[in-house]
Amino acid sequence: MTAPLARLERALERAALAFTPSDEAATRLAAFLELRARWSRTHNLSGPGSLDDPWSVDVVDGVAVARAASAELPLVDVGAGSGVPGLVVACLDPARPVVVVEPRTKRAAFLRTAAQTLGLVGVRVERARWPVELDHPVAVVSRAVVDPGAWPDLALQGGAPVVQLLRMLAARRPPFERDGWRPDGRVDYRGADGHPRTVERYVRATRPA
Repeated sequence: MTAPLARLERALERAALAFTPSDEAATRLAAFLELRARWSRTHNLSGPGSLDDPWSVDVVDGVAVARAASAELPLVDVGAGSGVPGLVVACLDPARPVVVVEPRTKRAAFLRTAAQTLGLVGVRVERARWPVELDHPVAVVSRAVVDPGAWPDLALQGGAPVVQLLRMLAARRPPFERDGWRPDGRVDYRGADGHPRTVERYVRATRPA
């Protein structure tokens, strides 16, 4: 077992998150984290908590999103920042279509460099503010661009292509309730601080008029 795989498995065990990673995915994740750490020495990409323990913070969050999102839908990460969860999901499956949306030039440059360096062929980087033009059904997620309570309204600005919405929560919140949408599952786990975290999945039950 390689060192990256051992670190990933330990982080998943601490998070009580059921997932069977591959050695190749763990190696890509380690390379992503190392590249991000290098860029972070000169650019503001991540908070200190992520950089101090990225396997238990960022990687675990990304694995939870990968488990919650339907595999048949492209994943759109809004306000991708340093690539979490979007690039983490792509590291787990490089061919999976992932769109990372980030308006800041330096962060978008990092996302492009990381995708090219790591061979994440399914990743598309949009240096733009949400919403962006989409021509196919997608799942959307954002970890920190707005408060989780405000996230669904922002996500739905993407219009009809948004058919699945993922909400990342560090605490219990009232469920998202909107005509035409229904809850479709959740992934529960523990954060690096030991507190509960959740990724909720909602799906569009009816097509918009």
